Amino acid sequence: MHTPPDAAATVYSPEELPAELTAEPSLIVSDITESTSRALDELRPPAEPALRTESPRFAHFPWRNALVKIPGPRTFRRLRLDRNRHKLTAAQQAAAGDLRIGVVGLSVGHAISLTLALEGLAGELRLADFDELELTNMNRIPATLMDIHDNKAVIAARRISEIDPYLTTVAYSEGITTENIDQFLDGLDLVVEECDSFDVKVLVRQKCRSRGIPVLMETSDGGTLDVERFDLEPDRPLFHGLAGDLQIEDLVGLDRASLTPLAVRVLEPTKVTAPMAASAIELGHTVTAWPQLGGDVLLGGATVAAAVRRLVQGKSLRSGRVRFDRDSWLDGLEDPIRTTAADRGPHGSAGAEPVPPQEETPVEAMSDRELVVHAARRAPSAGNQQPWEITSDDDTVTITLDPTRTSTLDVGHRASAVAVGAALYNARVAATARGVLDDIEIVDDAGTLAGRARLKGLGTGSPSPDAEAELTAILTRGTRRGVGDGSPPSAVDLGRLHDAATSDRTRLVALTDRTDINRYASIISRSDRARFLTPELHREMFQELTTDPAAAEGIDVASLDLPPAMSGMLDVLRRADVMALLDEWGGGTALGADAGARVASSSAVLVVVQRGTAPVDYLRGGIVAEQLWVAAERLGYAVHPMTPTFLYAGDDETARTLSSNHGDELAALRREMLDTWPLGADEAPTIVMRLSRADSPVAVSRRLPVRGTARPGPG
Repeated sequence: MHTPPDAAATVYSPEELPAELTAEPSLIVSDITESTSRALDELRPPAEPALRTESPRFAHFPWRNALVKIPGPRTFRRLRLDRNRHKLTAAQQAAAGDLRIGVVGLSVGHAISLTLALEGLAGELRLADFDELELTNMNRIPATLMDIHDNKAVIAARRISEIDPYLTTVAYSEGITTENIDQFLDGLDLVVEECDSFDVKVLVRQKCRSRGIPVLMETSDGGTLDVERFDLEPDRPLFHGLAGDLQIEDLVGLDRASLTPLAVRVLEPTKVTAPMAASAIELGHTVTAWPQLGGDVLLGGATVAAAVRRLVQGKSLRSGRVRFDRDSWLDGLEDPIRTTAADRGPHGSAGAEPVPPQEETPVEAMSDRELVVHAARRAPSAGNQQPWEITSDDDTVTITLDPTRTSTLDVGHRASAVAVGAALYNARVAATARGVLDDIEIVDDAGTLAGRARLKGLGTGSPSPDAEAELTAILTRGTRRGVGDGSPPSAVDLGRLHDAATSDRTRLVALTDRTDINRYASIISRSDRARFLTPELHREMFQELTTDPAAAEGIDVASLDLPPAMSGMLDVLRRADVMALLDEWGGGTALGADAGARVASSSAVLVVVQRGTAPVDYLRGGIVAEQLWVAAERLGYAVHPMTPTFLYAGDDETARTLSSNHGDELAALRREMLDTWPLGADEAPTIVMRLSRADSPVAVSRRLPVRGTARPGPG
């Protein structure tokens, strides 16, 4: 006889509810549907409409003399397992709900069956144990004194039923015998074996092997978990062959003294913990049974549940043994205070040594050539990569594009060419301020792209007051990423910005209408999300960041002006495994939300547009971009470059190559931007900057030492 009538709840529809039950004056009646209805309203994403019309049910718990009004089965499951999401997908949770699992032995098995029920990892649990609860069991079985003398399988079934009355529980209160084992195993997908009787252990495995049912066993000692995949290996020896080729017939007539050595062989005597090995010797002398701790048993519930999750997730779970030894884990404690600083270099990566900050000569003490080189170095570049080599001789400062300092998004070194153009503009202003500029030359020869500022009369030039004011603006120029107040620029300011960005080869597209700004905010938000979720782009993005404010390259995290919630999550955001999961779930909208919010707060979004797509065209565009940046700051605006991921892709196909998993999305975003703000057939965007009125401090990034050569000369 199994499943005593009071071992599981009975669930009634409103129409089926017996009148005599509700008429019982001592019945304790409660209703949770009001609170669950509110919880349903708060679910994200919103619950499917059908759940709101599902009829409630009544769960009767006779051992408690209680009746509880609960949501219908689909609503109940959606709410109870809502917090499983992102640990298990909806499809995996549904597959778990179809599993039929048998648990043999309800001491360790109680914790295991409870955990399986909590996580919704079974639709039916068959629980087998002939034993009654005793006080000596209560160091490891989470029962109560009121359960003493009740059957262990019934106690577990009741507890599970009180958690989820829709989960089918079948209690085999006579335990497993040769007479009932076939009935117990019929239709099961998995068996968890946790009984004390060695002959039953062998019987369960022998029968499961013949039926192709996998068996899990958690022995508690050292957190040992066994997996025997008889469904995949029908000829696999029982217990991995550790006790020989055992058959149930071999155990007939053996007493406890004869069975104990077999059990020890299964546990691997050289690998069990010392207390367990010593206890094997002391059985029947100083201890009456195998020792077990409540924490070890509860850990067993977690490890078995983890193994079952792998099955429903379609992950590998092969036959074998693994140990989750908490003591060895605790021996390996690491001190985050000591390891964090040691493990992270200036860019948050192990082993990277910070470049010592360079002492800079005051501007007024610099020679003409030194000032020109210094100003060129102060130019902005994507990720503060400084993709140039600066050399100087007696009368020339040359800024040459360095193709090694690049990234995936620097298609055709176009972003680098823009940076070289910005550096050349700075060099020109510095030379003009000292009155020593002869001319500017752009070199595009045999794959070499460079800008040269030719100087004259070093040390004898006449300063230009206008150029000196612009030089001061250049040397104090920086990125201000703070949220703006959205106030629109004046017509006068827009006119000056257009003047600064207009040449025979460039023009300015200024987005000032709130609809246009919000449209671009949406584009940059989706573009940033794709960047986070693309493994190679995500890796490069975080390689650009540094937590060392004295680092000579990269972007100081402190200058990002991140909101507290995002700042506190930075170490999570840098994890590739987290991004992979978000991508798998189709999530990550929040990843681009910050960028979108910043753009939406802007006074204007400025797009510099150039004619031509050759490297030299981007260099010339960079000259204008830097001139526009300085002009905007002199008008009192905060400037923040916000170029989308696909900006330097010249066509949709190139945009697709930027991301291994979001290429089509980037191509679509590129097309959306061009459809919204069309360009001419021979035009290309140089840079996108947002202007805002913001209180955030100017972030002036440090620079690498000059990597080129500087030969001494006059001045």
